[in-house]
Amino acid sequence: MSKQQNKFGTLKVKILHNLTEAYANGDKQTVKEILKLIKENKEFKELYLFYDEVENMYIEDKEVAKMFVESVEGLLKEKIKNISKHCNDIDKKLKVENFYEVEIYKNLDILTEDDNLKNIDKKILGRKKLVEHLTTKKEIMESSNDYTTNENLLHVVLTNRFNDDFEKSLTESEKNELTQILTITNEDLKTNVTVLKEEISEKINDLMESENDEAVTQKLKAVLDETNRIPITKYNYYKLLQLKNGL
Repeated sequence: MSKQQNKFGTLKVKILHNLTEAYANGDKQTVKEILKLIKENKEFKELYLFYDEVENMYIEDKEVAKMFVESVEGLLKEKIKNISKHCNDIDKKLKVENFYEVEIYKNLDILTEDDNLKNIDKKILGRKKLVEHLTTKKEIMESSNDYTTNENLLHVVLTNRFNDDFEKSLTESEKNELTQILTITNEDLKTNVTVLKEEISEKINDLMESENDEAVTQKLKAVLDETNRIPITKYNYYKLLQLKNGL
């Protein structure tokens, strides 16, 4: 496995990519196997969840953020060494595909590198970017004790109403849509959900203006109210897209 592939953040992205591909192709067994690999090693799962936590973390005080980065660096190095074999085992079971980089994961990966004269500048810049990320206020996202944001979406998709149609492969368009939702940044998620809510509200208001049946109008009002109140999460983004397409 190459040095680039051995980075934990890169491996995490590849896991998500493979989970998405497996679901889109109706490969239930592969999904189960990958989720099992994540959970069977306690330290691996802890680090997997930690990367997600940092992605959504906000620290108001810049000095505290700096202290956090300094404190976590040694722990990350230790964790990576402890799970190195497990990471290699997982990577061997994943398909090697072209994959994107998640900036915050990339900077966390930089902290896991051993210090040497050749990477001093890279590590200083990585720490700086991490502090900038931590001190940037973020939209509050739903969380789960058992699944990361991405895993939780997949868990719901695989066990909820979509489960009946699991064996049916998604179309290329649906496959791209699911991948886009799973990999969207929090900033883009907030923007897209806001725009989507406005579009749905406009459609529902138009429908209510032309509707003469009071019972239907009340149902539309309830849908409109739910649309405006629904929290900003990746799964809710998916539900809103389905709602818009069905209006």
